[in-house]
Amino acid sequence: MERLRTTITVSGKRLTLYNAGMMGGKTRFGLFARDLLTTALMLRQAGFLEEVIRFALLTMGKRKDPRTGEEPGRVIHEFDEVELRGLSTRYNAAETSQLLLLAANEYLQPQARGDAPLLQEHRRELRAAITYILSHIRDGLFWEDPSTCGANRYALRATYWKDSHLPGREDPSYPVAYSLVQAQTAAALRAAAELSESLDLGLSPARLEAGAQAMVRALFTEMWDEALSYPLIAKDREGPISGISSDGLHLLAYLRPEDLTREKLEAICAAARSLETPYGFRTYAPGQLDYSPTAYHLGAIWPFEQFFIAKGAVTHGRRELLEVALRAGAALERLGFPELCYWDEEGGLRGPGEVPGEGCDLQLWSVAWPQAMVRLAQKARKSCS
Repeated sequence: MERLRTTITVSGKRLTLYNAGMMGGKTRFGLFARDLLTTALMLRQAGFLEEVIRFALLTMGKRKDPRTGEEPGRVIHEFDEVELRGLSTRYNAAETSQLLLLAANEYLQPQARGDAPLLQEHRRELRAAITYILSHIRDGLFWEDPSTCGANRYALRATYWKDSHLPGREDPSYPVAYSLVQAQTAAALRAAAELSESLDLGLSPARLEAGAQAMVRALFTEMWDEALSYPLIAKDREGPISGISSDGLHLLAYLRPEDLTREKLEAICAAARSLETPYGFRTYAPGQLDYSPTAYHLGAIWPFEQFFIAKGAVTHGRRELLEVALRAGAALERLGFPELCYWDEEGGLRGPGEVPGEGCDLQLWSVAWPQAMVRLAQKARKSCS
């Protein structure tokens, strides 16, 4: 963590934060709201949560900008200015506002209800984040659409955490809905309901909860692949984007047990067996369109994701999922704390730098994995006996 630590000043506030990743002793990825908020949700440490929440609030979008993807209430993606394809990546994240609300609600829990000075100070920004999310929901689905900031595409080819590209697409045919973001948005609306009630944000908690329930229903109808009995990766104007992806397991971390039927849960678990490796679940199953064991988001194994799969396993009482996710510990023991790792029968376990491709050899949310898993262990013993 100390190797990744950095300080910045935003709007006159000095913040201590952590770069996302390093390679060969040099910073490769700087400050990313997604990585910081995800790590904060993994660690659940009050000081870390507070600093990351402050960063997200101070850098939140205030206007529409077709070059950066900025919108009012949209939480930043990448703090440093990075240009790709003639556009900036700065606000190219579909789910960071959702993660902010989840982190803010997590931060509020140990406080007396409503007595959180940081959140009270930024009630306007929290409401803006909720309003931004609501503005992207149509017919129970959260739609990512660059036209809402005046653009026809983003710098990145996908704007959720698997942002290299979607299988079979150079760019989505916008608008696009991602299944994982759908679940994250449902959880964020539930967090927003609690925040609105505690902080008097002027929004109806009952309507926010009803919106969350509508999103869950849409996830298992509009975003469900009947042929595979598994959630779609996404759907866009061209149609469904199908595949057995780790998204279908990852999204369980954001859902309540009553959100899906036993039949749907059994189907997800059965299909996901094709993702299993000796070191956790890979991001995408072999034999599918664009699959490679060394593909950044379409085949590699990401340690941080195993935490969220484990969290979902504990929430829904699926011991078999938990046991596979825990195997990531063996990879970290051998490789350190890399961004991702690769495994196949021929090459065995390999880390970044051992194969042509991308990846950091030190990644923030991988460093958080052991402590986060220890915190989850007590709950796991109760739920997955």
